[in-house]
Amino acid sequence: MYYATLIKCSSYYAFGKRFLLQKEREITKGEYQYLRNNEWFQVREEEIIHLLSQDTEEHL
Repeated sequence: MYYATLIKCSSYYAFGKRFLLQKEREITKGEYQYLRNNEWFQVREEEIIHLLSQDTEEHL
């Protein structure tokens, strides 16, 4: 999952979305790749961790 936070200006419109100052929004990978080079944004990628249930672990 990818997230972007506007860190300059009060609002910014891109990709059909309005970004507000200091409000994090979920974005697509393509939007992440575009915005990571924009100094007005702070972006981050969150890894998805798949946890095994206890029942699944018992069968391993």
